[in-house]
Amino acid sequence: MNKHEIPKKIAVINDLSGYGHCSLAVAIPIISALGVQACPVPTSILSNHTGFPSEYKYDFTDHMTPYMEAWEQLRIHFDGILTGYMNYDAQVRATAAFIEKFKKEDTLVFVDPCMADHGKLYRGFTMDAVNYIKDRLIRQATVIKPNITEACFLTGYDYNEVMAATEDHTMRRLKSHMINIVEELKKLGPTDIVITGVDRGERILNTLSDDKGVKFISVRKTGHNRPGTGDIFSGIVASSLLLGMSLEHAVRKACDFVSVAIQISEEAEVPVMEGVMFEKILSRLSATADQARFIRH
Repeated sequence: MNKHEIPKKIAVINDLSGYGHCSLAVAIPIISALGVQACPVPTSILSNHTGFPSEYKYDFTDHMTPYMEAWEQLRIHFDGILTGYMNYDAQVRATAAFIEKFKKEDTLVFVDPCMADHGKLYRGFTMDAVNYIKDRLIRQATVIKPNITEACFLTGYDYNEVMAATEDHTMRRLKSHMINIVEELKKLGPTDIVITGVDRGERILNTLSDDKGVKFISVRKTGHNRPGTGDIFSGIVASSLLLGMSLEHAVRKACDFVSVAIQISEEAEVPVMEGVMFEKILSRLSATADQARFIRH
């Protein structure tokens, strides 16, 4: 980065979990390592993420609106907005209002609709919330990054039918399903789409779509599914796009980083609920930030 260049700013709307390597606790250092200024908007404050047997939780929903209004009075301009986990319908509405207030013509809006996994909605989510996310968040997004379950909920596609196609060794049926889902998602408004998390045994399939068409990125599974990896992935892709990197390069960088983070966490025998030990490899992202200006769309 040129020493006189001011870092781009991205507002990150997510919960803050003090322990467990997820949400804002991982998004902020990841985004910072890429040379982008992370400006957090907490939705809830937790002692640790909810995968543990117990936690302390403070719901920040009622404070989100005055928090945003204070920023609006300062006339802060954000180059990007990144949304993450929201636990209540009211948080979804507050996030939609934030995007409406701060989105400008040149603002990258990256929506990670964290609401479901493994074919089911997360606890506390209703179909009303799904439809609100679709109508108020997805339609305002530049980029969306649903996992396969969320993509199915957003499009009405049959999740079990997609999962059944993962056994097709040629991947022909699976790719056909993914292309159809992408086309349905594009009708909702976003220009760029990344669908993550199609588990094919020893490999994970990610699907991306941009103005160059649909591409498939298959990566080797290096360990267990761990909390926080989605937050890391989103932070890398959103920041990389702000730095001028293409969607494909950004997704490949995120895949590589997450794979290595999982692998070294497995080797160090980090408990799965404690997420990934990414701190030791943050320098890889600093190098990426230096290179990003050479990798354009």
